[in-house]
Amino acid sequence: MGKRKIILDVDTGTDDAMAIIVAALSGEFDILGITAVQGNLPLKNTLENTLRVVQFLGLDIPVYSGCPSPMVQTLSPGRMQNQIIQVFKKEIDGVKLNIHDEYLDLPESRIMPQKQHAVSFILECLDNAEEKITLISVGPPTNLGMALRMKPEITEKIEEIIIMGGGVNLANRTSAAEMNFYMDPEASQILLQADVRKYIFPLDATCSILFSKKEAGEIAALGNPYAEFFSSLMTHFIDRITALGISNNSSMDCHDIAIHDVFCILYLIDPDIVLEMKRENCNVDFSGGIADGQLIVDRRSYVKPRGKNNVAYKLDKARVMDLLMRILRV
Repeated sequence: MGKRKIILDVDTGTDDAMAIIVAALSGEFDILGITAVQGNLPLKNTLENTLRVVQFLGLDIPVYSGCPSPMVQTLSPGRMQNQIIQVFKKEIDGVKLNIHDEYLDLPESRIMPQKQHAVSFILECLDNAEEKITLISVGPPTNLGMALRMKPEITEKIEEIIIMGGGVNLANRTSAAEMNFYMDPEASQILLQADVRKYIFPLDATCSILFSKKEAGEIAALGNPYAEFFSSLMTHFIDRITALGISNNSSMDCHDIAIHDVFCILYLIDPDIVLEMKRENCNVDFSGGIADGQLIVDRRSYVKPRGKNNVAYKLDKARVMDLLMRILRV
């Protein structure tokens, strides 16, 4: 049996870079392409960061530039006025800090993105595929939403979609919504309603296990450039959220990090990293109110699950750490 064929859709900041590194070094995947979208940062930054990571890894993987804005969200005047948006930026001692640096601490890219648009690539790749392809969405799903909107029948060529997005009982970007789904609610709803099997990793799962500088040190001790860079991303992220006063759990004095996007990759390698997953009825609010972008799971006991959405809730930290150490020991 050959390697699993994947397309990775990213908005490369910190954890997206980690996900690309893990996917590439695992040896488990035939990465057909990496598509960039706006999200953590503007498209020009997420694209350049993606190219930097691919160059750092020495890979011959095509990178495609995608959508620079949400499908329709920003077209509605006043739509975002009622949002209680978490502050991800702060000025400290005259230095402007953002939860994600504009550019990763890697050499400027010397490789170029493909001329073809990301959405066009996704459609063409699926159209021509002789075997089904797995899509991995770890940014706002604008590129995938556009592809599904343009040609819904492409689901016949999709094996499954692995999604980092939403929060059932948790939120971060607003009081109701997680970052990826909030940045394009309409595309998120299109993705969840697509007639294909999906595995969703909301904040409930990704924040169920957190990582400290201790784990970062163990990874750095592997002593190769990839592990050392991965570790530096972790420690820098911890320092940054500490400076910004952000916590990934209810204790505001805890600044350990969630490595959200990485779990989508690790799940495909070892599904047993998930301790709890349920088939759920899922929708995303796109009404434009205070819950814009919220993942809504119908938990009523008398409503039977329908559709193809499977939601992860809890992860196995020991198994995740063992898997990371094995992959990064190259």
